[in-house]
Amino acid sequence: MQKARFTEQQPPVKIIQKDGNAYVFICQNETQRLKTYPDIGEGQTQETYYKYDYNEIIGPADALPLEDIQAHPENYLDYEFAENTKTIEERLSALEQVQSQMDGIFEEVVNNAG
Repeated sequence: MQKARFTEQQPPVKIIQKDGNAYVFICQNETQRLKTYPDIGEGQTQETYYKYDYNEIIGPADALPLEDIQAHPENYLDYEFAENTKTIEERLSALEQVQSQMDGIFEEVVNNAG
């Protein structure tokens, strides 16, 4: 879970769907704070900000539990879409397996073409 700071209040869940993907922004456990900044001279400016427990989830809209996230955002503060949790080695291994399968198909097509 991350913390995030905003100058305006945020909704508990914001979901944007575009091109088959869902971009989910979760803001929970709001705390309002006041920050004081020095001005030129001896003045000071005070600014209100809002701090949240925060998470962003990105994945295919049809693969994410969007309704449950909307209903229970507090359960998704540590959630990460499974495809995004694979290591580079795991992704490379999967690509190598697909390449091997494609090589086999290519050989089969070439051998049956003659």
